[in-house]
Amino acid sequence: NKSKGLILTLSLSLSLSVLSNPASLSVSPNRSQFFEYESVSLSCEVQGNSAGWRLKRSTVSGERSDCGRNWGKQQGSSCIVSLIPSHSGVYWCESGSGEHSNSVNITVHGMSTNTIY
Repeated sequence: NKSKGLILTLSLSLSLSVLSNPASLSVSPNRSQFFEYESVSLSCEVQGNSAGWRLKRSTVSGERSDCGRNWGKQQGSSCIVSLIPSHSGVYWCESGSGEHSNSVNITVHGMSTNTIY
C-alpha cells in the first residue's frame, strides 16, 4: 500500500532528524552580522533534559571556550554576550557526551570613529 509506505518513510525520516539534532542554537536578535558593543542572546534549545549542555565557540583566532570563560554571561540555558570584534567565530551547543547542535557563524564589525570638527 503506497500510503502506508509513505507514512513509514515520513516517520522514519522524522525520527532520524530528531536523533541527529538533539539541540538547536538560537540567536536573538536573529542575525549573523553584528556591530561592536551590541548584545546578543544565544540559547541552547534542547529536546528533553538540557542538563550538561554548554554553549561553545571557536573564534577566528582559533580559541575554543565555553560561555562564562572570559566571555558571555550564562543565564539559565542562554548566554548573553556584549560583542566585540574578537568574538567573531562559530558558536554551537555541546553536551557532556559530545553531541552537537547546529552551528552559527557570527561576525562582529568594529565601530569606526569619525571625528567631526
